Amino acid sequence: MCLKRCLYCPVMPEPGIVIRECETHDDYRQCIALEREVWGDEDIDIMPVRMYMISRNCGGPTIGAFDEHERLVGVGHLAPALIGKHIAFHSHLLSVKEEFRDREIGYRIKLAQRERATAAGVKMMFWTFDPLQSRNAHFNINKLGVVIRRYGVNYYGQNVSTVFDPDIPSDRVIVEWWLASAHVENTLAGIRPGVDDVRAMVIIPDDIGAIRARSTEEHLRWRLKNREEFQDALGRGLIARGFERNRETAQGSYLFGSDEDQFRF
Repeated sequence: MCLKRCLYCPVMPEPGIVIRECETHDDYRQCIALEREVWGDEDIDIMPVRMYMISRNCGGPTIGAFDEHERLVGVGHLAPALIGKHIAFHSHLLSVKEEFRDREIGYRIKLAQRERATAAGVKMMFWTFDPLQSRNAHFNINKLGVVIRRYGVNYYGQNVSTVFDPDIPSDRVIVEWWLASAHVENTLAGIRPGVDDVRAMVIIPDDIGAIRARSTEEHLRWRLKNREEFQDALGRGLIARGFERNRETAQGSYLFGSDEDQFRF
C-alpha cells in the first residue's frame, strides 16, 4: 500500500484498520452510509457527495478509518473556517460504527486531524457537542484537552433535523482545541487536565440518555439549568478546562478556571 494512503497508519493500533483521507466517490458514498447508520439521519439531513468533494478542493479533508476490506468504519470531516483573520478548522460528523466503538478509533481520527491541521499551519480546531453528554465531555476534555469558552443556545434550532429532540433546545458548547498548546500536549501525553483554582463548577447527570428516555420534562430542566450555569461562568471570563465523573453520585462536573494566552491566536 502506498505511503500516501498509509499516512496515518502508525497512530492506529487496531489490527487491520488504516486511517487515511477519503478521496474517491466510493469513499464519500461510504461516508453517507455511515452517517445514516450512526446518526439515523434522513436523506434531507445527509451531507451529499458533492459537498465532500467541494470541501476537499477547499482544503477540508475527510479522514476515514477503513478495515482490511476497505470498509469505512469511522469518519471525521474538517471544514476550513475563519476566526477573525485567522484560519482554523471546524470538525464535523465524527462517527464510528457501533461494533468498533471503545477501540480508540474516534480518538485516532482526531489525532490524524490534528496532524493534518498542524502540517497546514492551523493552530486551532473547534467543534460542538451537547454539554449534557458526560461521555463526550470526558472524551473531549480529558482525552483531547479542549477548552470551552462559548455556549450556543439552541444552536441548531428545533424541529430542523431528525437528529434532535423536537421538545428540547439543541444547546451546544463550542470547544476549542489549541493544537500546539502545552495544555493539549500534556493531555495527549496522558496527563489529565486539572484546574488548580476551581472558580466554578457545572454539574450534569452521568447518563442523560436514561433521563431522556423517561422524562422530557426532566431532560428540559437539566438543559435549562445547565444553560444558566454555563452562561454565568463563561460570562465571568472563565473557561471550562477540566471534567470529573463521580460514579457514586452518577454525576459529572465541568471545572472552570482562568483563561490563558496559550488558548489564543
